[in-house]
Amino acid sequence: MTQQEVLTFIAKRTAEEHLVTAEDLAREFWMSSDAAVGHLRRLWRERLVETFAPRPRRFRFRPEPGEAVLQLRFRLTSRGRERLRWYKRQEEDNAGGFFR
Repeated sequence: MTQQEVLTFIAKRTAEEHLVTAEDLAREFWMSSDAAVGHLRRLWRERLVETFAPRPRRFRFRPEPGEAVLQLRFRLTSRGRERLRWYKRQEEDNAGGFFR
């Protein structure tokens, strides 16, 4: 699975006003919980997703020491929506060829 597929899933859930957990990703994409946590950590670090609960400023886009990402719930950020638009533009450009 690609980052685009994961972001699309999270975007759909966010639009439905549902938060996404690592377990949701694991079920949707048939992966281990550890792999799902890894995906969420990367997306979170890149600020494409954020947690729902208020967080200390230093830990807005990363876990606090000893905090389990498996227990957190995420939603797409505006930066995540922009990344999805970028993916869509790339697909359109590739479908149209280099010379339009």
